[in-house]
Amino acid sequence: MRADGLEHVGLERRIAACRRLLIHARMCGWDITHVHPRSASHASPPVDGLQPLPSERLIYRTGVSAFSNRSFRHAIKASPEAELVLISFSLSSSCLATVLTAHDWGVPVILAADTALGSNWGSASREAANRGGEVDDVALVVRSIVAPFARIAAADELIEARRGLRLVVNEARV
Repeated sequence: MRADGLEHVGLERRIAACRRLLIHARMCGWDITHVHPRSASHASPPVDGLQPLPSERLIYRTGVSAFSNRSFRHAIKASPEAELVLISFSLSSSCLATVLTAHDWGVPVILAADTALGSNWGSASREAANRGGEVDDVALVVRSIVAPFARIAAADELIEARRGLRLVVNEARV
């Protein structure tokens, strides 16, 4: 935790964005899958408001990517036309691995960047860089690594899209 409390504020914003997108996905009837590591039985419980509902798929990945779970792979194959929307509190190795594997499978992916990176992921960081100002290094790295493999969008932008998407909640734990 940073002394100025900004890290906590950023986490709260990411959690709020995750909640908004998950609520929207549920209201629209999106296919929702919660992905946890195989060792999740020893982890902390999911954040309030992000727990899987009984009607939602909960899978445990055996490898770094959600695609390491057989039922997840079958669900993806069963609906090849749907886009995969990833939300996560951070751009963890499992989130990045899922993006890359989906790309290899030809599955369109959208990373809800304000859930993984906070609110400074977008054009403000690029503008600051152009003016010689302080830059959110994480956002720039993510854009350079993830952008070739996934569309990067804000949660509210996805909520406005209102189309049939498939949501993957990546380890909704703090």
